[in-house]
Amino acid sequence: MEDVVLVVGVGACEDAPVEEVLGLVRDAVREAGLAESAVAELATVDVKGAEPGIVGAAARLGVPVVTYTAAELSDVTVPNPTARSR
Repeated sequence: MEDVVLVVGVGACEDAPVEEVLGLVRDAVREAGLAESAVAELATVDVKGAEPGIVGAAARLGVPVVTYTAAELSDVTVPNPTARSR
């Protein structure tokens, strides 16, 4: 069986605390039935790439933050989008 590699898409309000972002990522991974070690990166829109909560959560998970433009993200089919991202 191949290892699962997971890219977690993250959005956050300005100045969202690291613990909140990290907790939500961990909850989502757990709810998907996956191990935290499956997370390969946190992905976000470029304007959020330097948000301390996102950067800090990625650091705590030991993964990079990878950013994409809004145009790039608009082409991605998201299985569980939030109402705000639609």
